[in-house]
Amino acid sequence: MKIEITSPGKAILHGEHAVVYGKAAIAVSLNLKTSLLLMSHDEEKVVIELKNLALKKEFDINELNALSCSESVGDILPATDEMFKKISESNELNLFQGETESQKLAITVFLYLWTGISKSYNAGSFTPCNITVDSELSIGSGMGSSASFSVCLSTAALVHCGRITPHLLPEDKQLINKWAYEAEKIFHGKPSGIDNTVCTYGGAVLFENGAVVEMLELYDIPILLVDTKVPRNTKVLVTNVKAKKEKYPQIIVSIMDAIDAISKECWSILKKNSTLEKMEKLQELMIMNHHLLNCIGVGHKDLSKIHDIAEKHCCASKLTGAGGGGCAIILLPLNENFSVDVLKQELSQDFSVWDICLGGSGVEVKFHN
Repeated sequence: MKIEITSPGKAILHGEHAVVYGKAAIAVSLNLKTSLLLMSHDEEKVVIELKNLALKKEFDINELNALSCSESVGDILPATDEMFKKISESNELNLFQGETESQKLAITVFLYLWTGISKSYNAGSFTPCNITVDSELSIGSGMGSSASFSVCLSTAALVHCGRITPHLLPEDKQLINKWAYEAEKIFHGKPSGIDNTVCTYGGAVLFENGAVVEMLELYDIPILLVDTKVPRNTKVLVTNVKAKKEKYPQIIVSIMDAIDAISKECWSILKKNSTLEKMEKLQELMIMNHHLLNCIGVGHKDLSKIHDIAEKHCCASKLTGAGGGGCAIILLPLNENFSVDVLKQELSQDFSVWDICLGGSGVEVKFHN
């Protein structure tokens, strides 16, 4: 048996940092994806290869049985500190001998999902298989790489043990999303839930006060995704914004309210049909939000450079994600005289550039004989 699973990445269109304070945010799927290939075999082991992390691990079935952790709550085994400690300190598995932090987290998430789902739905039985994961998404750049990875693994484990159908009914996607959210806790501590939701369902998601308010099918909004290649620490950036808010509460609250208004206006525009008018307004909102995010201190000189280059070519740009580096998105105009190649060439002198689309499908499953 061979199962192929794909899940998209994500970009935050509007609402960065404001969402931390209960304001609205919009996340949109990308047509850059994580891919997982699962193949059954006869050996008594589970093998996982993470190509973009240059890591391959083999686990004997009996070793995996040693990782029986806390009981599931309803349909889900919570990602607890107890579970994390048991995995990381397991002598049987001989883990974490020189791996990078990204490799350690990825393997921990795999073991949590694979053992947790097998224990919950397959009577604790582990079926031998090979799992290969590869991704078009950059790690740590705000593209939802961890959520896309978690969604692919959750789907693979749930399909493999027969808990969900490969057709992915609404209730199947709901279960995938719940497991992926728990996995995101291992990566991020206290995730908002917006990344795993977008990577599961695709399209666009309006998120407010810690919950999904509305989802929207969305396809083929052309953008450039530009990676500054500047690493950033989300926790530090969020802490700095909090400090600024405590120092200047009225000003920062007003900026957060303005970002909230931009997110809601953008959402209403996305639901309309007039493409040309839609794109013009989306451009204007993106420029406004770029400057507001600079006001709260999450910009970066390279993000400003991308904005200036985009503006020179009559395009709008803003950061996506935590800021302080990471990625920017450039909204491309629907203009026959516009040359995206010229813009890409100028950007490529200093940055990595992807010519992609916002929107599209969420997690998908294909069976091969």
